[in-house]
Amino acid sequence: MRLLGICYVVLALSQAACVGAAGDEEELDLDESAEAMTSFNGVSLNGTSVNGTSVNGTSVNGTSVNGTSVNGTSVNGTSVNGTSVNGTTLTSASLPGGDFTGTTWIGQLTNGGTIPLRIDGSVAVPAPNADLTSYYVSYQTTAGWSPLCGADAGGNPIPAIPMLGVWSYAQGVVGGGGYTAEASKITFACRGKAIAKCIEMGYRPPVSGAPSAATSTERLVACTRLLRADYCGDGRSFTVDGTLINLYDNAGIQADAEPWTIEAEWSSTGARCTNEARFTRLTVSGLTPPGCFAAKVSASCGAPGHFHNGTTLMDEFAH
Repeated sequence: MRLLGICYVVLALSQAACVGAAGDEEELDLDESAEAMTSFNGVSLNGTSVNGTSVNGTSVNGTSVNGTSVNGTSVNGTSVNGTSVNGTTLTSASLPGGDFTGTTWIGQLTNGGTIPLRIDGSVAVPAPNADLTSYYVSYQTTAGWSPLCGADAGGNPIPAIPMLGVWSYAQGVVGGGGYTAEASKITFACRGKAIAKCIEMGYRPPVSGAPSAATSTERLVACTRLLRADYCGDGRSFTVDGTLINLYDNAGIQADAEPWTIEAEWSSTGARCTNEARFTRLTVSGLTPPGCFAAKVSASCGAPGHFHNGTTLMDEFAH
């Protein structure tokens, strides 16, 4: 799976957006267009960050969307009540058919402002993830509506996968790049970015009645840390787009398909242990190892038994 940046938009289940001050006409500074994604036994191409350098990947003048509120959803000026998300599908008692096309939301920005969002349609994610639902979302400027997730190489809007909760855009601080469960807010994860990529690899948001192994928020967050080489769990990325890695778990979701050298073990708070720097993605990033790195180096890193002692995912790097 091609893991480029993590682009996602958090919608405070009332509405979320990526806009600057009211009246700004700037386009979202999106990381990159989503690329076609393929998965083969756990081998994936990792991305630089959750969103280039942010968990969401969308920004306007340095401001990012930080959630869309469930309350406040409306259609033609009429409030839509009972909005929520089950897994990756929007639901509402006010919309029996589940068609959210034309509904408007309020996107909440990291600078405290808001921006209007609109759902323009929905589309199933390609196999093997046809059970996932993605939506075309736009944000409003004085010049009109623009695709929240940008457009692909062919000029087509990139859809987003919704999930409950919000993600941190901070870097270099405790909790940066992390996830907070909030039943009143939605994150729209743009396809082709870290959050959506992890969801499509099988690390799904909770779904009513689904097995816990397949809907573990812990694994989803750990996956975004892993893809971004966020060793310290503080939102900083230490990798380069397009670097080939092999990630796996012990839940039967992604298998260890390569005889490569272990890079690190991961949890939702970052790397639990690492191999020596020369066997990690630090060699391709050219970056100085972060301050937390030396204390994480361990000769026993990668031992299968560690899955029973707090490790959620492991990855290998073809150095």
